[in-house]
Amino acid sequence: MLEGLSFSQLSLYRYLYITFSCFQLLFAYPLMYVIERVFRFTSSVTLIELTNINHPLLRRMSKVAQGTLNHSMQVSNLAAEVALKIGASSQLVRTGALYHDIGKMLNPLFFTENQNGVNPHDALEAKDGFSKEERSAQIIIGHVTEGLRLAEKHHLPKSICNFIRTHHGRGKVKYFYIQWQNNHPGETPRDELFTYPGPNPFTREQAILMMCDAVEASSRSLKEYTEEAISGLVNKIIDGQVQAGYFQECPITFRDIQDAKRVLIDSLKTVYHTRIAYPELNKDKQKAQSSIWPHLLGGNRYY
Repeated sequence: MLEGLSFSQLSLYRYLYITFSCFQLLFAYPLMYVIERVFRFTSSVTLIELTNINHPLLRRMSKVAQGTLNHSMQVSNLAAEVALKIGASSQLVRTGALYHDIGKMLNPLFFTENQNGVNPHDALEAKDGFSKEERSAQIIIGHVTEGLRLAEKHHLPKSICNFIRTHHGRGKVKYFYIQWQNNHPGETPRDELFTYPGPNPFTREQAILMMCDAVEASSRSLKEYTEEAISGLVNKIIDGQVQAGYFQECPITFRDIQDAKRVLIDSLKTVYHTRIAYPELNKDKQKAQSSIWPHLLGGNRYY
């Protein structure tokens, strides 16, 4: 047609091929669901659909755990930037980051990002052979198992469920673990009560989420957001995760980790950049302007 041929000069088979191809496309979307289930494959289309903020889980989170949703969205952006830098799947880690903390919706006020001046952990007491710190730790750890339950109920792909399982790995709830040790000197803690079920990350995307999740959460507690403070925080957290052996089972390299650090430092500097304070108008000029405006507006008839 671009060469000036008329429809009559085109072969009839061309029309048949085009019509048949269009007809086949109608079955592509339904078949995608079958292919994903049979081969345990998550397509980019499905990942993009899951990032829709109107998904029932995300919509519910916006109502009952707004702070957690804000945290998840921030982690999602950071993780996607790191993934692009090291050549991992940015869409996969972005989607996984949005859902990694959905289990916090069960007890949202027990997590600092959702608290509004009242900390329910302070009201807990020792009960049924568990200390106050152990009970608090179990509530915090429970957001992983509850997240998996919600994910299965809403038929989230296994690749997304794995982000929920691994974003804390086999780490400990350090705040309450250290608090228990301080309150029970000379006693041996029951480590299993303070340890997440895991497993540790086994893909690069899961390792990225673990790094970004810890860094973003800790960055909110900084007293000042200077380049030195941000760099020190990022290096301390990620180096600690490496030394703890959290990344031994995933194919992430030391170069990837260094690149991730640089991206996180630059991104956090942008997020927490200082703003210029607006100058105030000189008092003499302010009085002069206040006396001029009524005359310009024709007296007080506009007031």
